[in-house]
Amino acid sequence: MESVKTPHRLAVSITLAASVLIATVLLIPYPEKAQSENLPENIKELLVKAPVPVEPFELVDQEKKPFNTARLKGVWTLMFFGYTHCPDVCPTTLTELDNAASRLNKINSGNNKLQYVFVSIDPQRDTPELLGDYVSYFGAKFIAVTGEHEQLKQLANPLGIQYKIGIGFNKEYIVNHGSAMLLIDPEGRYYARFKAPHYAEEIVAGFKSLKIHYGESN
Repeated sequence: MESVKTPHRLAVSITLAASVLIATVLLIPYPEKAQSENLPENIKELLVKAPVPVEPFELVDQEKKPFNTARLKGVWTLMFFGYTHCPDVCPTTLTELDNAASRLNKINSGNNKLQYVFVSIDPQRDTPELLGDYVSYFGAKFIAVTGEHEQLKQLANPLGIQYKIGIGFNKEYIVNHGSAMLLIDPEGRYYARFKAPHYAEEIVAGFKSLKIHYGESN
């Protein structure tokens, strides 16, 4: 198996990586999970209590095209928040999601396609051009999006994703952020949440179960 390629800019200390992980636990208020006794345990662990529409937001993707709620309709969306200078959590997660995508794209043969969205919460460094270069290191056709902090928080905060610029010097700072992966359903609703650490097998199994619960057989 080929080793994962990562840009040189990911070379940040292990100490900073640990800070990201600790901050993730402290910052993220997880939403209530579905409580129905009739739900299988794997569904109950992932499904939010009541799917809610994603609130309006306006970002841009790596091609500088608008990315908003309209692009969440009629498609399943697996969404992860991070940044290109993240030392290990982000590239590891995107690698697992990339591995999952190679299988999900084969089994997701229904009317609603599946897209993979990487939201950068570090607009000072992560330009659309840089994001395009970064996600090209992974095989899946990721959509990479960003915007000003106020725009990002319009998307992130209602979904329970919080982040904060951390310690560092000049442009070598960390960003403390949530590590959950979110699933948006084809109606544009926040539907489920995958907790970290993320593994391709669990992403695939979880998504298949959630689709069946949603009413899609494949």
